[in-house]
Amino acid sequence: MTPTRSLPLSVPRAAARQAYGDLRPSIMGAGAASIVLTVTAILVVSRISDGPLQGFGSSSAFGTMFAASCVGGFASLVMVQIGAETYTDRIGGALLRVRILPHGPLTWAIGKTLSTIVLVFIMQAMILLGATFIDVAMPATGTALLCLLIAALASLACAPLGFFLSVFIRGVYSYMVNMVICLALFVAGCCYPPSALPGWVQGIQMVLPTYWSGHLTRWALVGDPSWEIGGSFRPALAVGALLAWVVVGFALVPPVIRRSFRKETIGGLSRAQSTIRSQTGL
Repeated sequence: MTPTRSLPLSVPRAAARQAYGDLRPSIMGAGAASIVLTVTAILVVSRISDGPLQGFGSSSAFGTMFAASCVGGFASLVMVQIGAETYTDRIGGALLRVRILPHGPLTWAIGKTLSTIVLVFIMQAMILLGATFIDVAMPATGTALLCLLIAALASLACAPLGFFLSVFIRGVYSYMVNMVICLALFVAGCCYPPSALPGWVQGIQMVLPTYWSGHLTRWALVGDPSWEIGGSFRPALAVGALLAWVVVGFALVPPVIRRSFRKETIGGLSRAQSTIRSQTGL
């Protein structure tokens, strides 16, 4: 078999090995404790918050809305995870090593997408299961499966945005700025009613996958539209927006990744490490 013919299989196999290597310490090592603690904190807040937010015309408890939002809204953490891992790989020289491998940037991007989506999806499934267990949300089997499908689609839709933002992470300060942006996108619509945000912020949210992710799981699990922009659910529009981010986003990721990898040089790595040591006082 020629190398050209083996390419379609060699790239996914290498990406799968990379994803497994990235996932193993997160779900089998010390990272597992972080996942459990994060999910537990969300469930505790959901359980003790048994009253609705005042002034929003909601009849549902904040805890119920919060848990339902997190099932879908946690997809936003894909952006945070991709940004953090890209930063670690960049300053550690991993991206420079990947660049010289045949089809290295493509393999790296596919592997990073797989590992982050699986990691976040595990957390989303744990939140849904935990919310059912503590009686915060009691979905039927069909609804639960629908929510898991929404969670997977939402994580896939948020991944391109993570790659786009990670391109600008080349130092401590840019890393902090991008993490603030990602966390702001996560909070909007997940921990607070999007309908209470300023109008210009609502307009931005409606073109991003971060809002529609929580919108769909609130629609499926609660059915209370008091938190929604416009005061109503639009599941068809939400699915269309997420699918658009998947199709258009991943169409734009390869050229963005290739352009970003061209900047990975030995001299650039040395300067970046020197700058980071200076910024951190080492």
